[in-house]
Formats: sequence, structure tokens, C-alpha cells
Amino acid sequence: MSNPKFSVAVITQVGLVAAVYAALTVLLAPFSYGAVQVRIAEALMLLCCCRKRWCIALSIGCLIANLFSGMPTDILFGTLATVIAAVLMYRIRKPVIAAFVPAVVNGLIVGAQLCLLYEMPFALAFLGVAAGEVIAVVLIGLPLYYGVMRSAAVRRLIDPEERKAQ
Repeated sequence: MSNPKFSVAVITQVGLVAAVYAALTVLLAPFSYGAVQVRIAEALMLLCCCRKRWCIALSIGCLIANLFSGMPTDILFGTLATVIAAVLMYRIRKPVIAAFVPAVVNGLIVGAQLCLLYEMPFALAFLGVAAGEVIAVVLIGLPLYYGVMRSAAVRRLIDPEERKAQ
């Protein structure tokens, strides 16, 4: 008997979302890495409000993208920041509130990393990363999320339970 949590369809969906995150980040590399970064792929983080599988997908995508960052510490700490933000967003479940979580988490963790590696003032590193996250997740991600969630077919794919809180 197959486990629906790990069906071929679920694994494929997780792989596709991870690939989209990684591809967007790497293709838009001039904006995706460094002290001031806007990872457009972070707009996908709002999927984490719906299902645990999207937390896994985006964490894998971030790990793959961070392999191309040129900063070995980013592979560990950047991915850790994404995992923490994804789990918190899943627990919050309200996109408008959850949208600010990546700004705080990445601002703290990636900001500390940049502060140590580049000897930047922490406040400057935090603000640079947090601002990029707000642009990607709040200004781009929220309108995109609510726009695509208008479609019943998309809602069923992203969140079959179609939570009423959204």
C-alpha cells in the first residue's frame, strides 16, 4: 500500500517547486546573492502557509541555490534561515502576517553571516537582507499569492483543504 504523503505526485510537486526556486535564484544571480539581495524566488515562501511539503520544497530549492552563492557558509546558514522561516510561516498560516517572517529570520541569520564575513555593521547587513525579503515576499509574493489563489484549481493543488483563514 502506498503512502500518500510520499506518492510520486507529491515527490514530483516538491521537486518542481524546489527546482523553480533554485532556477529563479541562480538565473537572477546578480540580485540573489550578496549584502543587498532580492531573491525573487522568495515570493514562493508564502506557499509554506498552506502545506508542510512546500516548506520542504523551498528548503531544498534554497539549499541548491546556495550551492551557487560562492559562500560556503551560506549553504548552511542561508538554508537554515529558510527552514526556520518556512516552519514559522506554516505555523502562522496567515499569509499577510507570515510574509514578514522571512525578513526577520533572514535578516538576523544571513545578516549576522554577512556581518562576520564582510565586517559590515550588523544593522546595515540586517536591513539590506530584510529589505530584500520585504520586496520579494511582501511586495511581490503577496499579490502573486492572492492572485493565483483566486483559481479553484490552483487552490486545490496548493492547499486541498482550502483553509478559510486565507
